[in-house]
Amino acid sequence: MMLRLLPLAALSLLAACQSQPPANPALSQLTGAHLKLMRQQADELAYGLTRLQQSGRDYCAGEQTLSAVQQQWQQAFAAWTAHQGQSGGPLDAAGLSYAFQLWPDKKDTTGRQLASQLNRPGQLKGASITLGAVEYLLYEDLTQAQRCWLLPRVNDQLVANSERLQLAWNNPSHYQQQLEQMSVQGGDKVVLVQILGQLAHRFDRIEKKLDLPLNTVEHPRPLFAEAWRSEQSLHFMRTSLQSLQREYQQGGIRTYLEQSRQTALIAELDDAFADTLDHLPEGDSLAHWLQGDNYAALLRFKLSFDRLGSKLKLRLPEALGISLGFNATDGD
Repeated sequence: MMLRLLPLAALSLLAACQSQPPANPALSQLTGAHLKLMRQQADELAYGLTRLQQSGRDYCAGEQTLSAVQQQWQQAFAAWTAHQGQSGGPLDAAGLSYAFQLWPDKKDTTGRQLASQLNRPGQLKGASITLGAVEYLLYEDLTQAQRCWLLPRVNDQLVANSERLQLAWNNPSHYQQQLEQMSVQGGDKVVLVQILGQLAHRFDRIEKKLDLPLNTVEHPRPLFAEAWRSEQSLHFMRTSLQSLQREYQQGGIRTYLEQSRQTALIAELDDAFADTLDHLPEGDSLAHWLQGDNYAALLRFKLSFDRLGSKLKLRLPEALGISLGFNATDGD
């Protein structure tokens, strides 16, 4: 009986495989480029945090200046901006969505937790083990001894979390398998919704970075900016936009449009990215541009930024025959 069942099982499996639609080469190339970039960005974050960890140790050993550690923190945070707003991927699956940053921090939870730790040391958790905590330790008026009481432990935890994120991205049985199952079960459009939905999520996160501190001309809120202590909020908005552009260009989406002969749309998106970056005010501090007549420059930037959002969230999905819908961009 077993000799008869085995061939029948094999034939059934072969028939099932043959009944599946053939793989779309363009979509396979898109998912491959998407995965490659996401993994590269996870590697870059881990590398930046490892360098920050070593820089902090050197500072605490008296072998490096505070400004050198601050510069390394800026580079690590810039690497983190490439991950902000990701949804439905390893960042969520590994439970790391808030492991690197607590923002918006409307009640300065980070500052209060770190001040408490300096006065009454205890277990580090929550906001006290984020990049915001490192910012507090490096930019507040503290002694070297105070900084070095907590800095190594915070950096060690950040490195450990970045390594967890690396493993999650590079494990083929996790997100990669999820994309493959989406393609088999839901077809090309389901995969496109996932990849373009992440792009839309990331745009929404940048929009929040702008809108919260911008508020109104009569009542701007500079302390709602994400890196107000270091006066780097505008700089990180710039790195966020650049990483969003990189995801569009190198993450397979632009190539997919080329293969779909969407020449006009490619030109529109290229122009929208260029125009948005051109109108982002100069400098690193967002607070500077929230004052007086400078506020108008942010409003002009917002016009270009909103135009980019319309292209990414409406024009692009429509051209590819999909709808992101409310749930696709609801979140962060």
